[in-house]
Amino acid sequence: MPELSGRWLTALGIILGAAYAAVWGWALSSQTYNIYGALAIIPVVVAIDLLLVAWVVTRNNDESWLPWVLVGGLFAKLLGTFGRYYVAYVVYSGSADAERYNLYAAYQHKIWRQGDIVWEWGGKQGTQVMEIITTAVYTVIGGSPLAGFFVFGSFAFWGAYLLYRAFRVAIPQGDHKRYALLIFFLPSMLYWPSSIGKESWLLLFVGVTALGAARHFTGKGGVIWLLVVGAVGLALVRPHIAVLLFASLFVAEMFRPTGGTAAGLLRKMSAIAVLGAAGVVLVRASAQFLGIDDLSTQAITETIDWSSGQTQQGGSEFTPMPLSNPFGVPVALITILFRPFPFEAGNAQMLVQSLEGMFLLALAVLGWRRLGQIGALRRNPYLVFTIVFILAFVIAFAGFGNFGILARQRVLMLPFFLVLLSLPKPNVSLDGLPLRSGTVHTLPGSEPYAVVRR
Repeated sequence: MPELSGRWLTALGIILGAAYAAVWGWALSSQTYNIYGALAIIPVVVAIDLLLVAWVVTRNNDESWLPWVLVGGLFAKLLGTFGRYYVAYVVYSGSADAERYNLYAAYQHKIWRQGDIVWEWGGKQGTQVMEIITTAVYTVIGGSPLAGFFVFGSFAFWGAYLLYRAFRVAIPQGDHKRYALLIFFLPSMLYWPSSIGKESWLLLFVGVTALGAARHFTGKGGVIWLLVVGAVGLALVRPHIAVLLFASLFVAEMFRPTGGTAAGLLRKMSAIAVLGAAGVVLVRASAQFLGIDDLSTQAITETIDWSSGQTQQGGSEFTPMPLSNPFGVPVALITILFRPFPFEAGNAQMLVQSLEGMFLLALAVLGWRRLGQIGALRRNPYLVFTIVFILAFVIAFAGFGNFGILARQRVLMLPFFLVLLSLPKPNVSLDGLPLRSGTVHTLPGSEPYAVVRR
């Protein structure tokens, strides 16, 4: 039987190799580098990703299902990336942000390959930086937007993995399988952060920052370089996202228990000082990015109002409820997490988005007992960090009145909402012990607590 299986695998390999050679010959004779270059680059990218999957599974071989989820998630990401490319370059004929980065890098990378690494600076910082990042990628892979999509999709895949690792580290008894299935297979996570663009790059460094926060709160090593790399990667493209993350980290540190010792208090005060200084730097960078000359409340409000007005254009616009209304925050929370509703969908992309929103809403409603575990958030600083970031993100983007823009932006916040949907089951505490009256529980980096009643 093993010999028979080996023969079938050999035959399958020969057939696939012959088919690939035929497609390669066709592409070389009749297609541009975008196609035949992608046929050479994409298998290399996939092979590197598979080698990295094998490496992380070997280092963290604690769940038998994890290798299958990671491999399945990787190939699902490849399908999502191809779909994203097809919509951008076939359905919309290149009318996408990715085309701007592609056009700049397609010319500039040839100069870089000659050793003359220069770039023009001016205009919006995030766009300029993305042009430079795309040029750096093209310098390695050549000017193929199709191959570029798969490189950036790979960035996003590993950002999702780092967010999964952060969840494992910070909430060791959470529903890890549910979280992995959601973050690796949710349509938004497969589709939106899969193109040459900011979301794919940002998701990678959101993952780096989240893992740094998780390791910090649980007293593990490698915290400083993770947080520094995360801050730099985010600030290069979207400083205000870095501000939201590090402000949430600062608040979580403020509420973090000291353990009642002088050493614990000293560590907490030191962390608050460092995070406060980092926050000041990021706020100033964000103000420069947004074009705010002063940091007054009026100037920031006017800039956000203007940016929000700019989003209410195109075929996916809607009128957001102002936060000055008493129902503003709850409505904004529902809008950013769950809308558009099915009856608001105007095209296939919005319909898929609406069905995903209904799915997440159903998970939240049916999993209300899991959400009841949030009562332990004051003892788990990573949960505080998660919830503060969700609320800060909702407030920051509440004025945006375009479902398409919100769909792209919320993939940076969605992994944190999935944390709440993947909390331990009601009969399990955050330290894994049954919830019985009088039982004392502990959490990594937190103080013990007792359960008074079921």
